[in-house]
Amino acid sequence: MGGAPIPLAKPAFDDRELEAVRRVLESGWVVQGPEVEAFEGDIARRHGARHAIAVSSGTAALHVAYLALGIGPGDAVFIPSFAWPSAANMAALVGARPVFVDVLPDTFSLDPVDLGRRIEELPKTDRSRPRAVVPVHSFGLSADLEAIGDAARASDLLVIEDAACALGASRRGRPVGTFGRLGIFSFHPRKAVTTGEGGAIVTDDDGLAAAVRLWRNHGQIQAGADRDMIVPGLNYRLTEIQAAIGRVQLDRLDGILAERRAIARAYLDALAGCEGLSLPAPHPEHTWQTFMVVLDDGIDRGRVIRDLERHGFGAGPGSIAGHCMTFHRERYGYRPEDLPISARLHRQGLALPLHTHMAAEDGIRCASALAGAIRAQRAMGAEGAA
Repeated sequence: MGGAPIPLAKPAFDDRELEAVRRVLESGWVVQGPEVEAFEGDIARRHGARHAIAVSSGTAALHVAYLALGIGPGDAVFIPSFAWPSAANMAALVGARPVFVDVLPDTFSLDPVDLGRRIEELPKTDRSRPRAVVPVHSFGLSADLEAIGDAARASDLLVIEDAACALGASRRGRPVGTFGRLGIFSFHPRKAVTTGEGGAIVTDDDGLAAAVRLWRNHGQIQAGADRDMIVPGLNYRLTEIQAAIGRVQLDRLDGILAERRAIARAYLDALAGCEGLSLPAPHPEHTWQTFMVVLDDGIDRGRVIRDLERHGFGAGPGSIAGHCMTFHRERYGYRPEDLPISARLHRQGLALPLHTHMAAEDGIRCASALAGAIRAQRAMGAEGAA
């Protein structure tokens, strides 16, 4: 194949980000200053939220969210298994019990029916108090927040939205991150908006916002000329350099999302009817942080990835299932078969290249290479069976 290889992901940077960095470096103020404040204001306005608090990563956002909400030992937090495990890991870190919930096979988001079942079963197996649910908006598509909200209200659970992959996504016209007590975002390089690393929390709760800011910055308050530390806080501050990049990226978000949606549409059209895989659910409010297909059982994902690499396309596993990870298996006794859909997505999910440095035509060529790789494996399997 001619042309440069197309990686799985690549940030959308240009001269505007370079100029923003230059401005900060010349100012001499490089951490937690006016750029961070302006970035927080931009995020809050975009979401119609009273507060946005920038932090050093999406994982940091989850950590301080749990701390600010007082979640800790004796509490149970319900979390979809098929998702990057930050929400589960941070729950364990504050002493809470992560309870994994299975996901839906086409949206890859938390299954509200399984959530209800896990809430009901918890008292039979564990003494933890049901405290919160963390719907993850997988790959840029909102979870079923209405059904999850109903289950949460019925059991008096806090809703913490993990919108790490979903900046710019909405649910029936309302921005994700604004349905629960708070929502978190990530600005990791694979996200539509990136600051290298970085994250944010949005909330309308004044007291909760104050608590988040406290935990973010060493637990300190200013009393006149004096400082006091009133909780054992953390240093999860965002730098001015990152915030300046983020402001440029956020200003470009609508254009970035339009390009990503065009590539996703090309994939959906090109792979329609392709045997050997299933496609993600399309939705007009999807922001397509990742385009993941699910290979049929019997298709060797590793071999498909190597075939795509030979054709010049980066690809990789879609995500992981937390209940299959060593820590959660050994600590809480999970087995892969306990959450079968998550386990299958963990094993057979395949992420394809999707970023603004590629065109829809590149997606069509990648789809063709993928279909060819699957056909070759199926043919080899048929020959072996014969």
